[in-house]
Amino acid sequence: MAAISVRAEDVILTVNVAESLNNYYKFKNFVVEMSETEERAQAKVAVLEGEGQAMVADFRELEEQAKSDILSEEARKEALLDAQKKYQEIQVKEQEVRKFLTDTQRQFADRRNKQLSLFYQDIAEVVNEISKERSATLVIDVSVRVGDGRAPVLYTDGSYDITPEVVERINATEGQEEEAEPAPAE
Repeated sequence: MAAISVRAEDVILTVNVAESLNNYYKFKNFVVEMSETEERAQAKVAVLEGEGQAMVADFRELEEQAKSDILSEEARKEALLDAQKKYQEIQVKEQEVRKFLTDTQRQFADRRNKQLSLFYQDIAEVVNEISKERSATLVIDVSVRVGDGRAPVLYTDGSYDITPEVVERINATEGQEEEAEPAPAE
């Protein structure tokens, strides 16, 4: 963490963005909507799995018929062919379920990320408004944790920005580079 020397005229505010998000009515509505959508998706998966289980039961029955001593050789061969077809149908159904799950999970993640981005944008706009109203110098998000990918500073009036000084110093030696030492002879 960098140390900040605070001036008497500075106005430093904090905000807990995570708490703001959790209490944002649009976010709450989104959570409810996503929960309902997930329930519908789970119901669809249950239907697909039920269809798959029925197919497995049919397959087992056909497999038993193919082994039956009661049926004629021709009927057993026909049952074996039907069992093989049913097995292929089961594989197709399994692929359908896996594809549905993968697609649904990806769609949910994409939708969640897009919505969260919009919600964070809404919060940032309000933070900027309040910052200007209160003549803030700096606003820090106290909910940020190391490694979570979010910036802890949400607003600054620029008075602490040392970028021009840094650029000046890093370019101060331009044209004064020392001659590179020759590589040692091997």
